[in-house]
Amino acid sequence: MNLSSIIILVILAVLLFFAIRYLYRNGTCGACPDHGSCSGHCSSRELKKHLSEDPLYNEKSLQIDEIIKKHRI
Repeated sequence: MNLSSIIILVILAVLLFFAIRYLYRNGTCGACPDHGSCSGHCSSRELKKHLSEDPLYNEKSLQIDEIIKKHRI
């Protein structure tokens, strides 16, 4: 190992340290737009359930499916 390899390993170790520290402090949803009200434990199942109950979401989902079917042919 030469000096440049050691410097790169040190830089990677420092970046890894800061990434782990960020996740530890902010939780797994630290970078989400709703971070201020986020509990740090996002649940995709709850989000899917919430969206599936929204009539506007269902309508747009059907429109998207129709567009995809038209472009596949």
